[in-house]
Amino acid sequence: MRALVVAASVLLSCAPPIRVPDLPATGLTALPGRGVEVCVLMQERLVRSRVEGVAEWSFEPWEYGIASVVVKHPSGLVVIDPAFGRDVALDLVRAPKLFAVIMGPPRTKTPMHEVMSAAGLDPAEVSLALATHVHWDHVGALGDVPNARVLLSRPELEWARGLRRYLDEGVMPHHLARAKDRMASFEFQGPARDGFPSSFDVFGDGALVAVPLPGHTPGSTAFFVKLIDGRTALFTGDASWTSRGIEAPAHKNPLARLDSDVPQTGDALGFLHALSKARPELLIIPAHDAAALERLPACGPTTVTASTR
Repeated sequence: MRALVVAASVLLSCAPPIRVPDLPATGLTALPGRGVEVCVLMQERLVRSRVEGVAEWSFEPWEYGIASVVVKHPSGLVVIDPAFGRDVALDLVRAPKLFAVIMGPPRTKTPMHEVMSAAGLDPAEVSLALATHVHWDHVGALGDVPNARVLLSRPELEWARGLRRYLDEGVMPHHLARAKDRMASFEFQGPARDGFPSSFDVFGDGALVAVPLPGHTPGSTAFFVKLIDGRTALFTGDASWTSRGIEAPAHKNPLARLDSDVPQTGDALGFLHALSKARPELLIIPAHDAAALERLPACGPTTVTASTR
């Protein structure tokens, strides 16, 4: 046991350096279009130790979560990161034992379609599914939104198409196969925004804008969403699992991270750290930080977006 502790300490102390760029402290980019109603479908929520999620030797609590984000746009219902599918238990049974130990048992995980139904939402009415990246816990429910068009950044889709083995680079290809006839890609051909070099306005109205954030995977994407209460949220996927990783900034725990390009992920972390300082009014929400996700309301029959938490 002592050897394991020493090894973990050495790994944590050897995290690659993170470069923090200079960003001018100006207001967020103002885009046309009205805000949209947004809510969260929490599918797993646990309390873990900070050291499990970030390269810091700390046992402070990490409010861990896996969730999908629902955007109620006038053009239709949108889900960002459709997480656990109805076969999540089978997904874990088929995975290597160590992976299943890290991810925890199926009993703590609720498939997305069940959470949607409890919230009064019909998965068949989802018209568009987006993903920050294609790891198994971000696209596992693509098969459960059968009428949704699926949009991924072109680099992410091209990378995913080269993966064949089960849990290859964190991807379970059968999740993508269930939506292959509904899948398309987009290019970041829109203007620079808030320090990001380019963008893609999903509906052309400023309500939902994709920006590139590669590193965790080659085509990882963040999404700006203009909320109905006037705020702007930025969903950053797995560049960091925790708000602490952006605040420090600090890499993920090296014993568990699955970053395709660690130095590039470090650049993403440094940028998000600088962005959080330059744009303090921006709600930056890492995909697995339950406390950050809960700054937005949980989906329900009477959901409103004006949360003050």
